[in-house]
Amino acid sequence: MENYLELLAKDLKKLWDGLGLSQKIMVSVLSIAAVTAVFFVIMKSTEPEWGVLYSDLSESDARAIAQNLKDSGYQYKLSDDRTTVLVPLSAKEELRLMIAENDVIQDSNPGFEMLKKIQFGATEFQNKLTKQKIYQDELTKTIEKIRGVKKARVQVAEPDRSVFSNRDELPSAAVMLILESGFRLKLDQVKAIKNLVAYGIARLTPENVFVSDQNGVSLEDKITESSAGLTDYREEFEKKTATKVQKVLQRIVGLDNVSVEVSAEINFDRAKKTVEKYIPTTNTSGQPAGVLESERDELETYGKKEDASVLPEITIENEENISPEDKKNTNYEKTRSSRDYKVSKEIEQVVYAPGKIERMTIAVALNKILTNSQKEEIKNLVASASGADFERGDTVTVTGMQFAPAPDFSSESLAPQIDILSILGFVVNQVGPLVVILILGLGTLHVLNSLLKRPIHGEVYSSGGEGYYGEPGEDGESAELLESTMPVPAIEASLDPETEKMKNELNSTISADPSEAARLLLSYIKD
Repeated sequence: MENYLELLAKDLKKLWDGLGLSQKIMVSVLSIAAVTAVFFVIMKSTEPEWGVLYSDLSESDARAIAQNLKDSGYQYKLSDDRTTVLVPLSAKEELRLMIAENDVIQDSNPGFEMLKKIQFGATEFQNKLTKQKIYQDELTKTIEKIRGVKKARVQVAEPDRSVFSNRDELPSAAVMLILESGFRLKLDQVKAIKNLVAYGIARLTPENVFVSDQNGVSLEDKITESSAGLTDYREEFEKKTATKVQKVLQRIVGLDNVSVEVSAEINFDRAKKTVEKYIPTTNTSGQPAGVLESERDELETYGKKEDASVLPEITIENEENISPEDKKNTNYEKTRSSRDYKVSKEIEQVVYAPGKIERMTIAVALNKILTNSQKEEIKNLVASASGADFERGDTVTVTGMQFAPAPDFSSESLAPQIDILSILGFVVNQVGPLVVILILGLGTLHVLNSLLKRPIHGEVYSSGGEGYYGEPGEDGESAELLESTMPVPAIEASLDPETEKMKNELNSTISADPSEAARLLLSYIKD
């Protein structure tokens, strides 16, 4: 075996020495590429399947878990953001139990568990801070359960109570939320968080709770300041209106023969209007009277006296028509009545809530050719179903034309595509590396085969009338390639008798015992 290896090494050395510079570079590159590809495949095949042990960890917890796994001798990997720990999938549950038993992860929000750590003899200030920390931790745990909230932090400021009511300050709280990527809280969720914090702390009101996100943006419960809530309201209104219209028309033209789109302009401004009306009232005779507030009657009379000298001086209109005798015998009586009425007044305050529809546009497409009368009937039907008001400026457009054929999404049509995609994925991921290795191996074998066929200095090779004959040149170059047109018998005839005799003896010896001839040849080459 050792002789065979030595002979193989010598042959390879001779082959390498007989190569040119470009051939040596090609063989080296192919060998390195083949070794690298084989090493890569071996590493990938022996690498374990990774599973997530813990995710969304703080930097300190991730570092503690990694150190614990390293000390225990287990394999692990950390994600690029250093918040996720990966371990072999087969040992994931075992390692999770080990981490829990060793209490490696320290809870940053212990909550009521802090009651176990209260020491006897703690001061009132320490007890107050412990109580406040317990409330904050419990509220943080509750808020983090809300969908879309990744992490939360709650800080409560509770001032000391005062015996004077005008100096007693109410507590306040601040909530900072770290939301998941691309998630936006709705208005009712923000309001729920504020109420949740307020109801968890004594004397705290929702107005004294400030909520912000990780970008420092305030999440106040104001409809006019939140474009997300207004957009959701408008989209929901358009969707419901389109559903109503489509439900009515589907009964007429079929399920897939109608398409409805609704666009609404909604005014979200708050408005307040005060109306003051003066309403007149009437009495029994139908005359405007109003409400009687006060009434006053005055009666003034003058009687006839014996002595005319004591009679008051009376001024009577049209005195020239009255005789002197009548003036002496005149009685005077005057009645005066006064009534005060109040005018009826009505004051009305009207508050216009946001969300008033200013204009609505409805587009209806039917998979049917319609006449003008049919379009008008469908237009009136759509207006009735959607609540459109043409006097307000609403527009309803009805169009009838043939729809394009719908694509077939059945399982039969998708099956070939799914099979092709799965096959391509399998070829790229599994067969691709093997094909690369095969190509590199074939290339290496081809180069080695061409080198093995090349003669060594002084060696004669003949096959089918063609031969290679080489002699070392003056510069040490390899033998030349010669195509021999002379047949083998002609070559043999040119040999001298002594050489011919030695050749015949050698042929007879090899024919008699080939194994012995091979042994002698190996011994000769070794010497």
